[in-house]
Amino acid sequence: TTTYKDGFDSRFGKSAIKAYRSYIDPKPSKMEAVARENVDVAANRYARQIDFLSKRHRSSEAEWVRHLDTSEHRRTFPLVLVLDNVRSAANVGSIYRSADACGCLEILTTGITPHPNGNGAEKLAKSALGAERIVASRHFVTTKQALEFLREERPNLLLVGMETTELSKCYTAVQYPGAESVSDCDGDPNHAPGVALFLGNEVSGVDTEIIPLLDQVVEIPMFGKKNSLNVAACAPVVMYEILRQWGAS
Repeated sequence: TTTYKDGFDSRFGKSAIKAYRSYIDPKPSKMEAVARENVDVAANRYARQIDFLSKRHRSSEAEWVRHLDTSEHRRTFPLVLVLDNVRSAANVGSIYRSADACGCLEILTTGITPHPNGNGAEKLAKSALGAERIVASRHFVTTKQALEFLREERPNLLLVGMETTELSKCYTAVQYPGAESVSDCDGDPNHAPGVALFLGNEVSGVDTEIIPLLDQVVEIPMFGKKNSLNVAACAPVVMYEILRQWGAS
């Protein structure tokens, strides 16, 4: 049997047991709906759900699998992201999560980009999973305003656009300044040499009026028919290359 008096078996977990019981002994309020449903379809659906819940329970019980956010200290690097009119809140939320993982100092959102405490905040939070409350951020009406802010307030950052152009270099062929900041753990990342990555709209990319104002433009090699990766997918690729060059560990 998969149950005993407490309704819990360590092999399956409470959630799987609950799903199993709801199948074999549905609530009276659901009996009519159960009677109308095809038995094979219902059985297959519950079986898949129970199988998933059992696997999730085994994973949570495995001591060698790390599930929880246990770090008490967040290390930051002189790495800033600028989101130039990125439309999708799901993409932005994913980027926030990657930014936290990579120790980004800050995210600057511009234009129509969804941002915490602003447009699209609720949808953003679904994919950011709390990272939007960890990574510092500020919003600008235009991308040019964000660029001017960086030039004035953080003049030691190399401004790098991520875009597929005839002028772009492979992201691994560029030397990113900031390695000395990583080795100096007591230094202030706000004024250290580093990188600001500009990520553009899902369709139109980085604003063509902004690209000439940047210090460098990089791209990720593409071997398929599509011209580029999803913006949320390419961001961590380049960020981790920067951290690799800096010797972050």
